[in-house]
Amino acid sequence: MRTFFFAVAAIVSASYALDQVRAADRLPAFDIARNCNEEVAGAGTKVASCTKDETDAKNELAQRWSQFGAASEKKACVGESSIGGGQSYVELLTCLEMSSGNFSPKDQKQ
Repeated sequence: MRTFFFAVAAIVSASYALDQVRAADRLPAFDIARNCNEEVAGAGTKVASCTKDETDAKNELAQRWSQFGAASEKKACVGESSIGGGQSYVELLTCLEMSSGNFSPKDQKQ
């Protein structure tokens, strides 16, 4: 009976760990409107500009998510892009590009 409980505990632990890895390997869901409203409050920038930048970054992340590194790198960048309570797809994209070595600004001059 004791062995049965240990086996069940091991299975539950392994299942939880796999769920955490899968969750870390999915594009997070940030609240763009709330974050932009908080970000631009008193900053003198417009919510529409922030919303456009964040939406563009989210769309690019959705297209390129599988091209970025391991789940651990993604998880670290999600954490970094959420520092201070705000969550930014722009910061997440930048972090992932820099950690993977694929950083190339669109308006880079050649």
